[in-house]
Amino acid sequence: MPDPVAEFRRLPEFTRSLRGFAAVGALGLPDHDRLFDPLLAARKAASRAATLEGQVAAFDAERLRRSLRDALGAISAERAPKAGADRRAVEAWIEELALPAFLALNRMEIHGVRVRGAPAADRTSARTSWVGTVQQVFDATDRFFCELQGALGPPPVRRRKKGGGVVRAVATFGFGGMAAAATLRAQHFTTRVQGVLPESLLAHGFDVVGQEPGAVLVVADSAENARMAAMGWRGEAMAGSRVRGLGLEVAAAPRVYRSYDDPARGVRRFIDSLVRSNPRVSVDTLGRSFEGRAMLAVKIGPRGDSPARPNVLFMAAYHAREWVATEMALRLIAYLASPPPGNPRVDSLVAARDIWIVPVANPDGYEYTFTNDRLWRKTRSPQASGAVGVDMNRNHRFRWGLDNLGSSADPQSEIFRGPSPASEIEIRNIEAFHALHPPVISASYHSYAGLLLFPPGAVSSERPADLPVYQALAGSNLWSAVTDRVPGSARSVYSPASAWMLYPTNGDYNDWVSTRYGTITFTPEISSGYTAGKYYGFEFPDNEQSLRQLFEDNLPFALDLVESARDPLSYVSPTTSARSDRTMLESVSPDVRATVPSADAPGATLLAPDRLGFRIDSAAGGRYTRRLISAASSRPRTVSVVVAGRASNFTVLDINGAERADTGWTGSGFRRDSLFVRAGKYSWFSDGGGELRSPVVRMPSDADTVSLVFWTRYLGSGFTDMLHGFVMASLDGGASFRPVLRLQGAAPLWYPERVTIGGVKGKQLVFAFTPVTMAWGLDEIAVVAHMAGSDARPADLLAFRPSENPVRRRVVYFSWPFAAADGDLQVFDFSGHLVWKTTVENRLPPPWDLGAAHLPNGVYVAVARSSGRTVRLKLYVARDGS
Repeated sequence: MPDPVAEFRRLPEFTRSLRGFAAVGALGLPDHDRLFDPLLAARKAASRAATLEGQVAAFDAERLRRSLRDALGAISAERAPKAGADRRAVEAWIEELALPAFLALNRMEIHGVRVRGAPAADRTSARTSWVGTVQQVFDATDRFFCELQGALGPPPVRRRKKGGGVVRAVATFGFGGMAAAATLRAQHFTTRVQGVLPESLLAHGFDVVGQEPGAVLVVADSAENARMAAMGWRGEAMAGSRVRGLGLEVAAAPRVYRSYDDPARGVRRFIDSLVRSNPRVSVDTLGRSFEGRAMLAVKIGPRGDSPARPNVLFMAAYHAREWVATEMALRLIAYLASPPPGNPRVDSLVAARDIWIVPVANPDGYEYTFTNDRLWRKTRSPQASGAVGVDMNRNHRFRWGLDNLGSSADPQSEIFRGPSPASEIEIRNIEAFHALHPPVISASYHSYAGLLLFPPGAVSSERPADLPVYQALAGSNLWSAVTDRVPGSARSVYSPASAWMLYPTNGDYNDWVSTRYGTITFTPEISSGYTAGKYYGFEFPDNEQSLRQLFEDNLPFALDLVESARDPLSYVSPTTSARSDRTMLESVSPDVRATVPSADAPGATLLAPDRLGFRIDSAAGGRYTRRLISAASSRPRTVSVVVAGRASNFTVLDINGAERADTGWTGSGFRRDSLFVRAGKYSWFSDGGGELRSPVVRMPSDADTVSLVFWTRYLGSGFTDMLHGFVMASLDGGASFRPVLRLQGAAPLWYPERVTIGGVKGKQLVFAFTPVTMAWGLDEIAVVAHMAGSDARPADLLAFRPSENPVRRRVVYFSWPFAAADGDLQVFDFSGHLVWKTTVENRLPPPWDLGAAHLPNGVYVAVARSSGRTVRLKLYVARDGS
């Protein structure tokens, strides 16, 4: 048998993976010896130790920390010999560069304690984990050495005097000269990159934040800019993005914005003062961040939870640099706590809702932007390869790591998703808070873009099942819930869109909360990023007047969200004047798609005019409405959606998909395309510009509402509204037109779109698609009249009945309610437990033997299912034992 002690003496070769250690250019450098000699001495002592405890003691963390601090002091003194401001600046920067090495020593120390306390059965596993942390110490030290040499170069050279002594050829550095390179390495700034598409940069994990004509805007540090340059993409720093010296400009006290920790006027101080002075305000904590900061959640209104009060949640600053998002949240707290006099709407909402506001979801990163790096985005937890931080909005548990476009596996990337789902303590705290207070409505404030994003975000072309609710609350590009009145803004309204129309994201908050809790959730990307043509990006002006206007622009939408929480499906927005369509037709070809109330979806019927089988789309959400997607349909002339015995009826007045046999549609700038097609052999496509126009369509005298439903894809940009396209409508046979829909964003895959207009009875309609510099694809365009509804029961839906009700005998027989021959039949007790299940073949359900099941008397629910349809009945059992 192997000797356990001998096995423990065998340590791996920790230096094999190192790049700087023992390299030809590094041997003999004082920095090399200072950093690696203590580690090599510990490695040698550990190899000689006769016990596991002796090995752990050889890597004494406190001794190694002292050695590292001494090395940093010597390195700083060599680079800046004179004590004073220059020395302090160099010391601060070098200490920041060495932080991963200190954190690795901390982890090694923790695992060493675990080894000593581990029971005999667990010592091998504990030692393996400890050895791994020792390797991390070597790796972090090696990365520190390489970065140090790359940024500062070797220390001053020593040369011999003729008399035998040593003269130091000391290079003197002022902070403005020596540390310029160091500052660029540590700081993030915005660069304009030309000759590349945003998708290409996103696919390589770069932090794409905007788009201008011929250029993409990226936030990067010098290392990421070097990586872009290695790929052939070169950027230039934007004039509006200042490069700051550590501890200097970035630490300048803002006039309006608040840091997290400032004891005089920080976020925590601001909230504490409100809690003390206003009985409407209370504060809770979601938990503590990685660096130990309390994650504050402010409650406005009655204390404690009540089932009678729906939860509404606002959050801000998932991304640390987005100060204006936190300012929006703080102003919302103050407004709800002390609304203007005579505002009964706000008073009633505060009394009838549980309103929670988390002003800073990422407190460590947020504070870091005030002290070190204004454009820092991620958390501050140590990661592999010496990286720091995780993108919180890629770290939630739903669709985490779905692909490398919506997030990155590279710890150095600004969209790094973390090593595992919910790896960040901040995300785990947020998710735990949701479990205690599941919100009906939520909003996560971000900046910048001037958008109202809603789920889904992970997969292009998906639409939320609750789309009617989202559209009623957010409005459209022509009538948005948020008007941008900030002077000089690049936008006039915020554009509502599925999140993937900006760019795909996976593991993000909206997708997680909508799927996990059915929450109606938005990401308002507040502010446009430009004023009077000048770029400010994430640095919205630190100006009270501008910030007040931004808040006033966003306040109506916030109040609508709070108010809608009572019943989102029935809510009528006073801002958009819209309400949710309970039955909404989205497509008639190549399949029929309709959204219906969620509770009615399993029992709905699609007729076109014959019955269509369908599935219920479960891609995203669906608490209030669900999407029915039929099997393939062949351009039906009529469609009926039957819900709860009531039919919504539609007549297809015209349909065109660019097929050779399709006639009547004319235009210029559009051509038939056979490469990207949704149905048939062709689709319409424009490279930008031109017009595609319908023939004159006469509305029936018994219909007053019409929908234009179509499949579309377009190659615009979510970052700018310069690329867009209009759907125009004429009610006078083409003599005059008005815009009824504006599309913009990036939609590379086909998805169904629609626009509905009323007051068209007897009118002569013409529709036109007019792209404005946006490449646009269209297919299966249908003009659909909304006909009168009717009470309806499909002919193939028979009665679902038991042989008796109430049941007094031992055996029950059921009639089969579907034309389809096969399915299943289930019976549940009134608490929801399944008590009987059987398959059905040839329309003959087997009998249910209650006696064999020994079931008590009471109320039961029988459920019959076939081909995506469900019918239920309530059954009363009142047997006397026979």
